Amino acid sequence: MEFAFTRGEVGSSEYLTVLIKLFNFMKKILLFLLMGVLSSFALHAQTGNVSGKVRNSVDRNYLSQVKVEVLGTNLSTFTDAEGNFLISEVPQGKHLLEFILQDFKSVSMAVNVVAGSTIDLKVVELVPSALSQSLKDFDFSSLTDEELDDEGSKENISGLLASSKDVFVSNAGYVFSQLRFKTRGYSTDNTSIRMNGMLMNDMENGRGYWYKWGGLNDATRNQEIYYGLGSNDFGFGGVGGTTNINTSAKDQRVGTKLVYSRSNKSYANRVMATHSTGLMENGWAFTVSGSRRWGDEGYVDATFYDAYSYFLSAYKQLNDNHSINFTVFAAPSERGKGGASTQEVYDLVGDNYYNPYWGYQNGDKRNSRVSKSHQPVFMLNHDWKINEKSNLKTGVSYTFGRNGSTRLGWFNAPDPRPDYYNKLPSNSANPEEVARLWKTDPKVRHIDWDRMYQVNSNDPNAQYYVEENRYDAEQLMANTTYTKEINNNWNLTAGLDYTYYIGSRFNVMDDLLGAEYLLDYDKYAPTSMRDNDLNNPDRKVKEGDTFGFDYDIHLRKAGFFAQTDFVYNQWEGYIGAEVSQTKMWREGNMRKAIFADQSYGESSKKDFTNFGVKGGLTYKLNGRNYFTANAAYQTRAPFLRNAFESARTRNKWVDNLEEEKIMSFDAGYQLRSPFVKASIKGFYTRFEDQTQVRNYFTSNFQNGQSAFVNAILTGIDKEHMGVELGVEAKLTPTLTAIFAASKGQYIYDSRPEMKEVAVDIDLESETNTVYAKNFYVPGTPQTAATVGLKYSSPKYWWAGINANYYDDTYLDFHPARRTSKAVEGLTPGSDDWNTTINQRQLDEAFTLDLNVGKSWKINDYYISLNASVNNVLDDTDITTGGYEQSRSSVDSDRNFGDKLYYYYGRTYFVNLSVRF
Repeated sequence: MEFAFTRGEVGSSEYLTVLIKLFNFMKKILLFLLMGVLSSFALHAQTGNVSGKVRNSVDRNYLSQVKVEVLGTNLSTFTDAEGNFLISEVPQGKHLLEFILQDFKSVSMAVNVVAGSTIDLKVVELVPSALSQSLKDFDFSSLTDEELDDEGSKENISGLLASSKDVFVSNAGYVFSQLRFKTRGYSTDNTSIRMNGMLMNDMENGRGYWYKWGGLNDATRNQEIYYGLGSNDFGFGGVGGTTNINTSAKDQRVGTKLVYSRSNKSYANRVMATHSTGLMENGWAFTVSGSRRWGDEGYVDATFYDAYSYFLSAYKQLNDNHSINFTVFAAPSERGKGGASTQEVYDLVGDNYYNPYWGYQNGDKRNSRVSKSHQPVFMLNHDWKINEKSNLKTGVSYTFGRNGSTRLGWFNAPDPRPDYYNKLPSNSANPEEVARLWKTDPKVRHIDWDRMYQVNSNDPNAQYYVEENRYDAEQLMANTTYTKEINNNWNLTAGLDYTYYIGSRFNVMDDLLGAEYLLDYDKYAPTSMRDNDLNNPDRKVKEGDTFGFDYDIHLRKAGFFAQTDFVYNQWEGYIGAEVSQTKMWREGNMRKAIFADQSYGESSKKDFTNFGVKGGLTYKLNGRNYFTANAAYQTRAPFLRNAFESARTRNKWVDNLEEEKIMSFDAGYQLRSPFVKASIKGFYTRFEDQTQVRNYFTSNFQNGQSAFVNAILTGIDKEHMGVELGVEAKLTPTLTAIFAASKGQYIYDSRPEMKEVAVDIDLESETNTVYAKNFYVPGTPQTAATVGLKYSSPKYWWAGINANYYDDTYLDFHPARRTSKAVEGLTPGSDDWNTTINQRQLDEAFTLDLNVGKSWKINDYYISLNASVNNVLDDTDITTGGYEQSRSSVDSDRNFGDKLYYYYGRTYFVNLSVRF
C-alpha cells in the first residue's frame, strides 16, 4: 500500500492545519519524555537507605548473589557472601522491593523510605522453589529420545530448562513442552544457547540440542534466561531469546549431591553425583559431576537406553583482577529409537505406540535404529576485571566426536520394513488374510532378522545389512566480551565471535548380517556408472568400512556485536547491532561415477555478510506496572543443511541461494505485586527468503522412473503472530493459582518455488510453484493453555496440579502434493482433491498433570523426594504430530496414510536427592 500526501490532495489551509497539529502532537510527546527524565533526577533530592540480610528458610544459611531490586527505579544490588545488602539513595516514599535468586521463590516486600535514614529489614527469608527444584532434577534431555526420527525433533523445550522471570514462560515452559509446544512457533534456530558465553547451537542447522549435556542437571543449573526480544549480555541473540549456562566452579553450590531417579519414559533408572568445593583459600575451586541413565526398554517397545555423562570444572583466582576457568564435559549415549507409522498399522496391532524399527533375533528384541553419540566439549575462560567499571571476558572452546544412527539397507532385495505399504491389508488382494497375519505372526508385524540372515547366507555379497549414517563434527570457537559501566545510567557491551567448523558426513558398514562383504555400488544409478567411488572401484566393503558417501562441510564465521543499555527511574531501554561474515563450502572425499566431475574435492566457496539491529523500551509507571516494546531486524546466512542440491553426491549449490531476513516486534504489560504477577504480550515475526531441502522417495519422477529426490524449496516466507498471557496469584500464603495461555497464528505467507533433484541419477524436474500460502506451520500447538494450583506447606512439602488444553496442531504437509501437477486429472471438490490439497488439522487435546514433593533436614543432610505424573487420565489417543508420506495418490492408485506420533499415556518420574 502506498500513501500520498501532496498539495494536490489537501488544500493549503488544511495542509497548514495538519502541520500545526503534527507539531503540537510531537511537542507533547517530547515534553512528556523530558519530564520523565527530569523527574528521574529530581527524585534523587531526598533519599534514604535500605539494608538487611537474606537467608534460606530451610537451612537458615545466608544466601549470596540474591538480587535486591527497588521496583520502579534503576536501583538494585546483590547480597554478599554473608547475605548482607545495602541500597543507598532510595527516593523517599513507598516502594516495593523484590528479592530474586534462582531456585528460590521471589519475595516482594513493601517499604516506606524516610529521607536521611536507613531502614533495616533485619532478615529476609527466601523459600526454595519446590517446582523449580523438581524441574531442575528432571532430565529434559530425555524428552526427545522417543520422538521424531530427524534431528529437528530435539528442540521442543529450547531454553526453558530453568525458571524464568517471565510469568508466562515460568508457568508454561515445562507443561506445554510435553506436547511439543514451541514458544511463538519458533524452532530453536531462533534461540541462542550459550555456555560461558560460547554459542552452542549447531552450525549446520542453527538448532540447540540439550542432549549434549544430558544428565548434568546440577552442573548446568546456573542459567541466565532472556526470553524473546530484548537486551542480553552475551550477544545479539535470536528472536526467541538467549540462554547462557554458567559452568564456573566458583559459582556452583558448595557441597555434595547424590540423586537417584526412576521413570517409565525413555529410561528406567538414573543416578547422578555432583561435588563442588567452592572457592578455597588457595584461590582454587573444583566441581565434578557424573551420571548414568539406563533402561532395557522405555515406554515404546525396543527403545533401550544407555547413557553416561561426565563433567569437570576447575577455577583459579590468579589475583584480584584475573581468573581462569577450565571446563570439560560430555554425555555419551546409545539408545534404540522409536518411529512413526500409519493409523492403519496402529489399528492392526491395537497399539498407538507401535514401533516399526525392531524385530526378534534369536528370541531377543533388536532395534534397527540405534543412535550413538559422544561429543566432548573443552572450554577455557578468562575473566579480566580491568577496573571497577570495566570487564573483559574471553573464552575458547573445542568440540569433536561422533554422532550417528543406524538403519537397515538392502540391495536387489525386497523392502524389509514391516509397515511398508505393500505389506499392509489396504494394498493387498487378500486384506483379511494379511490382517490376520499381522495380528498373529510376529515376523509379519516386526522386522524379520532371521530371514535377512538366511537370505545373506546364499550369497557372499550382502543383500541386507545395517549401515550407520554418521554426523561427526569438529569445531573451534573463540569469544570475547567487553562490558563498561559508562555512568550510573548507561552501560556498554561489545563482543567478538569466531567459529571454525568441519562437519563430516559419511556412511559406515555396521553389520553385514552374516554376509562376507558388500560391493560399494549405487543401486539407483545406471549399471555403467554404479561405483560410489571411482578412486576405489568395485570395492568390497567390510564391517567398519566407509561406503556410499563421504564428504565434509566447512564453515568459517566471524561476528561483532555492540549494545548499549540505559536505566532511569521510569525508563529503561537498549539499542544493539551486529555484523557477521560467513564462508562455507563442501569437500567431497569420494568420486561418484555418475557425478565424476562434481563429487570429489572442494566446491566453490560462498560468502555472506549479514547484519542485525534491535532496540527496546520499558516504561515503569510505578513499581508494579511495566510497559515494554521491542523490535528487531536481522539477516542470516542460509544454513549449511539447505545450501546444496544434493550434498551427499555432488558439489552443486542451490540456485540463487539467498540470505534469510527476519523482522520481529513485541509489546506487552507486566504487573508485579506481592500477591499477583501477570504479563500479557503480543508478538509478530516475519521470516522471508528461507530455503529448505527435503528428501523423499517417489515412484513417478521422470517418465515414471523411481528415485530418491531432494525437493529444493526457495522463497519461503512465514508469519508468526499471537498473544501470550501468564498470571500467578497468591490466594493464601501457601496456595498459588496459575494460568498461562498462548494463542498464535503461524502460517506460510508465500508460494515457494520447488525443484526436485534426483540424488543418485543425473535428473531434475522443472521448477514448480508450491501453493502453500496460508498453510499452517506444523509441529506445534498454536493454541495452548494451562490452569493450575500449587500448594507449598510451611512444613516443606508441596503439591501441584495442572489442567492443560491444546489445539490447532497441524501435520507437516508434503510440498509435491501442493503443485498443479499433483491435482491433474482430479475433480475439484472431490475426496481425492481435498485429500491431496488440504492440510490435516489434529484433534484438540486435554491432559492433567500432578507433582508432589517433600524435603527434610536431618543434621547436615538435606533430603528431597519429588514425583510427577503426566497424562494422569491415561489418554492414549492424543496425536502430537506427524507428516504426510512422500508417496500419494499422485504416484499411484495405492493408499499412503499419514505417519503419526502419539503422546504417551500415563507416565511418571520419581526423584530422590541427598545434599550435604
